[in-house]
Amino acid sequence: MRSYALPLVVLAALVAVLAGRSLHHAAPADPEHGVHYDQSISFAPGLTLPIRRDPLYAANDPWKPYLADEQTCPNAEDLNAPLHEQALTMTCLINHARRGRGLATLPVSAQLSTAVRLKGAEIIQCKVFAHAPCGGDAHDVADQAGFAGSWGENLYIADGRWGAPRPALDGWLNSPGHRENLFRPEWQVQSVYVVKLDSFPGFHSPTLWVSEFGA
Repeated sequence: MRSYALPLVVLAALVAVLAGRSLHHAAPADPEHGVHYDQSISFAPGLTLPIRRDPLYAANDPWKPYLADEQTCPNAEDLNAPLHEQALTMTCLINHARRGRGLATLPVSAQLSTAVRLKGAEIIQCKVFAHAPCGGDAHDVADQAGFAGSWGENLYIADGRWGAPRPALDGWLNSPGHRENLFRPEWQVQSVYVVKLDSFPGFHSPTLWVSEFGA
């Protein structure tokens, strides 16, 4: 855990789905870490038979009431929506969850929008899922973007259905560290970045999310 005026939380929900067989990849040594996956059998290219589909949300998920419905934040489970629309949906979902806690909603910061893109680019370049993927300091992207003040960051990467906005937010809400970061009353601005990766170590075409907050 790193601190920059406010604690920085490191966690992710990881999912692995491969055509033909499912591999349960090793998760980081973190008790809050969850792995979900579907299983399927491949008969030929493009022809698969699903034999198991885990639910997107646990039956006893205590944070499901904080997930906005389709009318409030549309297409929140649509992996095929344009990425800029998925980012807008995630911003909507985060603000809805904060309202549910009696907290202020957060406008998007242009500087943090630069910072989240820089962090995503670092993760892709160095192929390391971490807050400082290429070394240095996790806060460097905020400095490079010209953002001064308290800063926090949540990361998420997942294969398949779990990469959509609502399941990603649900993963953060069910992680005490991420949830604490998301629900900090001090935050005044936010931004999110989402990108689809063709490949990443331990994954098969995952979705990467970077969410940053500032005050």
